[in-house]
Amino acid sequence: MIITFSKNPIKQVVGIIYWNRSVLFFFAFCAAMAYTLIIHFEMTYLVLPAIPVSILGGALAIFLGFRNSSAYDRWWEARKIWGAIVNNSRSFGMELISYGVAKNNDQEEMDEWIKKSVRRHIGWVYALRSSLRKEPFCKELKEWIPVEEQEKLMSASNIPTQLLVMQGREMSYAHEKGWIEEFRFNALIGTLKKLYDDQGKSERIKGTVFPFYYNYFTLFFLWLFTFCLPFALAGIMSNWILIPISIAISFAFAILNKSGVVTETPFEGRAADIPLSNICRTVEIDLLQMINEKDIPAPLDDEIGKFGVRYKS
Repeated sequence: MIITFSKNPIKQVVGIIYWNRSVLFFFAFCAAMAYTLIIHFEMTYLVLPAIPVSILGGALAIFLGFRNSSAYDRWWEARKIWGAIVNNSRSFGMELISYGVAKNNDQEEMDEWIKKSVRRHIGWVYALRSSLRKEPFCKELKEWIPVEEQEKLMSASNIPTQLLVMQGREMSYAHEKGWIEEFRFNALIGTLKKLYDDQGKSERIKGTVFPFYYNYFTLFFLWLFTFCLPFALAGIMSNWILIPISIAISFAFAILNKSGVVTETPFEGRAADIPLSNICRTVEIDLLQMINEKDIPAPLDDEIGKFGVRYKS
């Protein structure tokens, strides 16, 4: 998630040009072509009337407005889902520690079971992140999941789902051992159900593509508008100023379109996406402190990208 751009205005401008160099070249080409043909060679018959181009720009603005509003809704919903994952993870850890009552002098066995369940949950959080980002699970499985469970998980099509199934079985085991009473067992299962809901909501956003016709026609109208714009401005402006004016107007529409494209897919691991790694580290720190682990990792530092962009990964 981007926190801030560089405070150096030169780096800001260079970064904008670098990341949008292809569209800027196209806009400059169209504007230069209109200036050369219409003003330099006086081919006035190529001048387009301004009103139809303005109407086209209005239609494009409607498409961009709807698309960006819907894309931000997806991004914000994704952030709320992962906020709920943090809260439900803390609740799950607190319930494991608070609800367990040892029987028949098996306090040490129960404490080990709690630690094992907490670490398995941390593995689930990281596995869900890896699933959403299409990353390999090897690191999460080796670090947080017992060896005897790793083989079962490697053949699963959805590892986070199977991890929650394992957690449910472990809750049943603790209930049968007498460590967790009936109503507390039901509360733990209810928390696991909430985590299932959070996982399903995340997978829904990941797996639901934005309606194709909005993407297609928005892009089509954008290129048509940016190509026609300098030929319409040439009838109003009689000198080279139409080139920067045309580029500036076209670029404003292009940036609006690009912001919608990036925002509608919030789990890809880019600088502007939901900071899943930071959220996972937050859950890891909180749960490890709950079970009194000594080796507690530090929060992840902000990352610095090209041209001084500061973001959370």
